[in-house]
Amino acid sequence: MFTTGDKLLNVMKEEEISIAELAKISGVPEHTILEILAGIREPELNVMCKIVEGLGICVHELCGDEEKYAVAVQKNTLAKLIVVSEMNGVGLEELVHTILEKGIVEHGF
Repeated sequence: MFTTGDKLLNVMKEEEISIAELAKISGVPEHTILEILAGIREPELNVMCKIVEGLGICVHELCGDEEKYAVAVQKNTLAKLIVVSEMNGVGLEELVHTILEKGIVEHGF
């Protein structure tokens, strides 16, 4: 899994751009770039836009990877979740996310 800082560092290495150079072409202070590279903070949208504009890349190239987890589920439970998702007109992933985040009863599932 790569963070925004990891991805930014990879782009900087590929393009052979230093922190000082990136600060100059993007207008983002060096200390802010350092904090992003170190993983201390994720960039705000306006900062991210300045960086990608300076680098000439798409913002999606710097977005951190989402964490994904595998959960063991019995076949009959999975089958029930699929049926419930189809009955409610939502995708299975969305249903599971909603259940994990907000509970079953709260959303009528």
